[in-house]
Amino acid sequence: MNNTTKKILFGTVGAAGLFLASSASVNADTTHHVVKNDTVWDLSQKYGVSIQSIEQLNKINTDTHLIREGQTLTIPTTGKTAAKTATKTSQVTVKAGDTLWALAQKYGTTVEKLRQLNGLASDAYLIHVGDVIKVDGQVTTTTTTNAQATSTVSSEANQTSQAAATASSEASQTSQATSIASSEASQAASTSQAATPYVAANHVTYTVQAGDSLYTIAQKYGVTVDSLRQANTLGATLQVGQSLTVNDPTKNPQASVAASQAEQTPAQTTTTSQATQATQTTQAATTTNQVAQTTSQTTSQPAAQTQTSQASQTTQTSQQTQASQAQVATPSSYSVSALLSYAQTFTGVPYVLGGTTPAGFDCSGFTQYVFNHFGKNIGRTTYQQQYAGTKLAVSSAQPGDLLFWGAYGSAYHVGIYLGGSSYIAAPEPGESVSVKSFTYYQPSFAVHVN
Repeated sequence: MNNTTKKILFGTVGAAGLFLASSASVNADTTHHVVKNDTVWDLSQKYGVSIQSIEQLNKINTDTHLIREGQTLTIPTTGKTAAKTATKTSQVTVKAGDTLWALAQKYGTTVEKLRQLNGLASDAYLIHVGDVIKVDGQVTTTTTTNAQATSTVSSEANQTSQAAATASSEASQTSQATSIASSEASQAASTSQAATPYVAANHVTYTVQAGDSLYTIAQKYGVTVDSLRQANTLGATLQVGQSLTVNDPTKNPQASVAASQAEQTPAQTTTTSQATQATQTTQAATTTNQVAQTTSQTTSQPAAQTQTSQASQTTQTSQQTQASQAQVATPSSYSVSALLSYAQTFTGVPYVLGGTTPAGFDCSGFTQYVFNHFGKNIGRTTYQQQYAGTKLAVSSAQPGDLLFWGAYGSAYHVGIYLGGSSYIAAPEPGESVSVKSFTYYQPSFAVHVN
């Protein structure tokens, strides 16, 4: 055998021995000396094995997962090949606080493996409470050589830092999702309760009429505005003809009307009696006049002139009395307390730009409507109303006076003074007629309506 042949033979035998030795070293269990910051999770990712297999082989506490620096651990092998099989898959139901990273830690697998088992995208991190997640088994397996396993370990090691970086994000997202779900459930329950009107056993039905507001209806029946809202599903405004439920009314408007009519009946009787007496008085006066005429034929002319003068004075006195009574009854005379009470009956009427009726008011439309009710024409706009009477300093204003915001001649808002620091007005879009305080919104001047 020549030298060349010997070299070839020894080279072949050496290569075969090297291959066998290499194979044996791969198949044998690997040892690892624990260094600072090593964890069982890191080693499972580094060597491509499960946490559970490392802990079982080295008798590590599965609750604490604690390993010490300098400790020598045995790392189990993954096997030379993995034949294509279908293993039984374990499943868990996601609970509050669960994340892919936490489940991978708990069941000794990887985030990527969980994604593959459950058909999740490669960048998926979010899971939902109640989801059923596969944590064990194989979706697809192919024949794998030791070289491929080594490549997989390297790939998983590269993904470890990404999984660790996203674990905190997943936990935060899960907490936010749980919080949002709880908030939505609470809102849904609240909406459900608000959407169901409460109808008491003792209730009446009222049909909305022109000029009605929630406040006036509540006053009629002796209830609160809130109770009307609870008993009815209400929109932004009341509609004429709309049917409202009134729970536990303490007043009966029909009985009040009947009582008012009963009070008016004696007054009418008195008026009729007075008219009868006036007629009788007139007849008596006529008779007296006739007697006077008869007497005047036999008496001197000065006496007749005296009687004529007295009759003239009596007529003038009667005319003056009637004129005085007519002046007291004129529509322009009003009680300030009645005006303020009337203004407050529109509490709750929504602000409507350009509105001049109880269906909706703007600021000057509201004041115009209230003063018109008492025979006072103060004009339609804020500009006109600032000239409807005598200008005053706010400190000199009396209840019933108009309060204005803005310079005299260019005022932009108006309300009715109630006394103290209170006033009532239709404020602005999105609000309703209400009583306000000008402690932090000082008016510029006041006007006493003439």
